[in-house]
Amino acid sequence: MNVRKLALVAAVFVGLTNMAGAAFAQTKVFILDEQRVRQESKLGKELNASLDTFTSAGVDQLGLKTLKTELDSEGASLKPQIESLTPEAIAANPTLKARVETLNRKAQDFMQRQDVLSQNVEQRDNNYNMAFLQVLAPAVEAVAKEAGADAIVSVSSTWYVKDNVDITAKVIARLDATVPSIAALQATLPQPPAPAAVPAPGGGR
Repeated sequence: MNVRKLALVAAVFVGLTNMAGAAFAQTKVFILDEQRVRQESKLGKELNASLDTFTSAGVDQLGLKTLKTELDSEGASLKPQIESLTPEAIAANPTLKARVETLNRKAQDFMQRQDVLSQNVEQRDNNYNMAFLQVLAPAVEAVAKEAGADAIVSVSSTWYVKDNVDITAKVIARLDATVPSIAALQATLPQPPAPAAVPAPGGGR
C-alpha cells in the first residue's frame, strides 16, 4: 500500500472516530438513584413509616418484647449455675435440666415467632416496592422527556457521576407532585373487579 493510500485510510479512520465521538457527545445520559427516591420522596417516607408501624404491631401481637425480656432474665439467672457444668452433670440434676429445657423451648419459640414476623414484613415490603415502581416509572419518563434524555442509567451500575447529570432530585419532586401519599398510590393501582350481582330468588319473575 503506497503513502497516498495510507493517508486516505488514516483520514477515513479519523473521520469515523470523530463521527462516533460526536454521536456519543450528542447522546444525553442521566443518572437516577432509585434508593434515594424511595427514601426521600413523600410517598417513600410514608411507605417506610407504614412498614415500621406494621413491624411494631407484629412485635406486640406476637409478644416478642415480653418473650425476649423473659429469655434475658432467665438466661442471666441460669448462666452462673450451669456455665461450669458438663452436659452430663446438668442432665443428672433434674431441676437444672428442667430449667435448661424450658429456656431452650422458649428460645426456639422466640425464633419461630421472629421468623414469622420477618417473613410478613419482607412480603409487605416487596409489595410496597412493586407498587412504588409502578408510579416511579411515569415520574422518571416525565423528567427524562423534560431533560431531553436519551437514556436514564441506575446509579448502582455507575462508577462516576457528575452532579449535573443526576436527575434524582427532579424525579423526587415529580413524584411528590403526582403521587405524594399511599392514598394517591392506591388510586393509581388497578382496582379489583366488582362482584357479580346475585340473582333474585325465583329467577326474577
